[in-house]
Amino acid sequence: MISFLRILAENFTSVYYLGNILNLAGFYMVAAVGAAACIKSGEFNLGGEGQIYTGGFLCAVILARTEFLPAFAAVPLAFLTASAVTGCLGLFSALLRKYRNANFMLTSFVMSAAVIPLIDGLISGPLRAQTGNLLATPFIAEKFRFSRLMPPSFLSPFLFFAVIMCAAAFFFYRNTVFGRKICIYGVSPEFAAYSGFPVNRITFFSAFISAALHGFCGAAAVCGNYYTCHLGFYGGMGWNSLSAAMIGMTNPLLIIPSGFFMAWLVTTADRLTMVRNFPFDISSLLQAVVLFLISIPYAVPAVRKRRRMNVHS
Repeated sequence: MISFLRILAENFTSVYYLGNILNLAGFYMVAAVGAAACIKSGEFNLGGEGQIYTGGFLCAVILARTEFLPAFAAVPLAFLTASAVTGCLGLFSALLRKYRNANFMLTSFVMSAAVIPLIDGLISGPLRAQTGNLLATPFIAEKFRFSRLMPPSFLSPFLFFAVIMCAAAFFFYRNTVFGRKICIYGVSPEFAAYSGFPVNRITFFSAFISAALHGFCGAAAVCGNYYTCHLGFYGGMGWNSLSAAMIGMTNPLLIIPSGFFMAWLVTTADRLTMVRNFPFDISSLLQAVVLFLISIPYAVPAVRKRRRMNVHS
């Protein structure tokens, strides 16, 4: 027990582990704001893993091919492209829901499951780096990498950007007309439709922004942590970000502490696995337990609503 508490305490006394927790929290915050965008509109985006992978892959490939450009031109180009393409993945799921009555949650998950092996094939094949044995794209140039604030950890100024993004999202949903309409539509789609709300615009906007922010998170992970897109780097980021959004009850300000909590949980679990030599991945187990527990408050009202609809019909 004492050694367990010592491991927990060392996460905050070690510059390396503390910096990595803060760095990982920044990634979770951005993707969690994206996950919350869909939840607020009444949907669940389960394609976060594939969207983060897509964003990181596109960012790494673009930066590897544009080394001749200055950083102030190449980095925004890579981030905008990664966000736009992944945003279209979410938009496509919304279009299927609109015109084919397909389940958004299911289609977002299926598209993610389809994109991941496609990117794996590209990384393992034509776009693999020719140097080294790592299954990854070529490393990006030094000028494209985020500076480190607490070396040897990977903490970068991106954390402050993530906090600002959470604050901006809170302002958007609380103080803008369109943001309030999104929240109302998520609670009562029928009321929003009969009140003349732009239902299609709300649906498409939320789906696009949700996926785009996941892609943005993947691009930031490449520039701030991995410096390449290696096989499976996204592992757990999408689900942990969704957990952070649900723990924070989709409130962008509450996503800040929930992002820190999920980053601490993942870092601690990984460290316990390494130090205690667990025969299984305790990190994935803890993530699954957390996601299961926090999904109950979201699932129970949905079941009750479905039962009332069946009774009335």
